[in-house]
Amino acid sequence: MRKLLIVALTLGLSGCAVFEDLVSVDEDGANISTVAANEPQSLLELSIMTGRYGVMLDQAREILRLPEPKELVAVTAGGSDDTAAERIELARQQAKIANEFIVDAKRACARRRVPKNLRDLACESQRTVPAELQAPTQPEMQALAKRSDQMGEYIMTWWQAVCDEAPKPRDGDPVCPME
Repeated sequence: MRKLLIVALTLGLSGCAVFEDLVSVDEDGANISTVAANEPQSLLELSIMTGRYGVMLDQAREILRLPEPKELVAVTAGGSDDTAAERIELARQQAKIANEFIVDAKRACARRRVPKNLRDLACESQRTVPAELQAPTQPEMQALAKRSDQMGEYIMTWWQAVCDEAPKPRDGDPVCPME
């Protein structure tokens, strides 16, 4: 699991440079958006976000001592010349991450040793996650971006709540490092 975490964090850190390019401003105050208009770049960003969601779920599982999923999601970030195939693969990966979240929420909801506020959040989340998140979406950029945003609402809320409940390390390191 640590190797997966290291790989995912490495991908996440590489995404920081991409994100900086997207939000950086030139000397005239204009937004530098040539990168944002490029579809493969958007695919890369969505792949990075999907990887981050996977890392967040891994961290929450580790803190709550939930079992690992049977099939780990290996998020690939670009490298292909076929953007249609990449979009299809990203849709599949997003659905797998969403299903991992639902399984984790069900397990946390059923566990007595999970703090009550987290159990309540897990029980609520498993009931409110839209069914369409559990199956791959249309491999179109707008649908993939919408799916990523929806997943982010659930997974980031869950991750933050779990991290807030985790015991704080004595050495001052963050409980849930991201980036």
